[in-house]
Amino acid sequence: MGESKQKSRRRDQILAGELRCIYCMNPPSTVEHMPPKAIFPRKHRLSGMEYASCEPCNHNSRAADTAAAIMARISPTNFIDALELQEARRLLATMTSIAPQFVRELMDPSKVSPVWEKGRDAVFGPKRRIELDGPVSHALLTAFAAKIGMALYREHIGQPLPKAGVVFTQHYLNSGLVRGEAKALVSMMPDSGELKQGRKSSGRLFNYRFNTDERTIVAALVAFNDNFFVRVFATHDERLKSTLGDFHERLPVPVGGLPALASIWNPRRE
Repeated sequence: MGESKQKSRRRDQILAGELRCIYCMNPPSTVEHMPPKAIFPRKHRLSGMEYASCEPCNHNSRAADTAAAIMARISPTNFIDALELQEARRLLATMTSIAPQFVRELMDPSKVSPVWEKGRDAVFGPKRRIELDGPVSHALLTAFAAKIGMALYREHIGQPLPKAGVVFTQHYLNSGLVRGEAKALVSMMPDSGELKQGRKSSGRLFNYRFNTDERTIVAALVAFNDNFFVRVFATHDERLKSTLGDFHERLPVPVGGLPALASIWNPRRE
């Protein structure tokens, strides 16, 4: 089941036959694109990985999607595309409106240190290393990673993660995933995936390595433009949940757990 679907399906086709939201146990009413269009430059997203979702999960995780789209644009290159910069500014404006604390954490001068390093283009230059460890940033990126984990479970297992399921998550910026750890993770994930449409593919903008038993678990390392990375383990097997829990410092996100994370970045949310 390695490659995503190549043709777009209509909304009614996606909702037909889906008894519940991909993220919770509620009935679905909307279509979720995972990863979202905002991840891609000019929102030029290829077809595939489109799922049934309830309106609350889809709408209330918009801030998480926007935060991930910003992270995917924080690049170590010395040359920045003008249109990409405009998109980043628009995304920041959106976040200022819907999750202002994220922007404050991102722009916190005490969490930024100047460095002189080689960029992706092999040219040394002045850069800034960001330590993004605030509670809102963590909640937003954890929610996004959980959504990716549940989407990949649906993609490769063929059904939504069951009610007892959880997603163990970890997210990294471009300087946070060290080469040794990435190599070790990839060695455990022999299969690869991306969006495909005709001869086009999402390539560096979105790709992942994964492993699955096609029954109870999906493990994946997901890359967004080589700037933002997500590691996920999605499972409902109690033995695997216990084993994975022993190796993760952070609590997993359960099915239906997005509202709890949303309350962190939007305390006024009902």
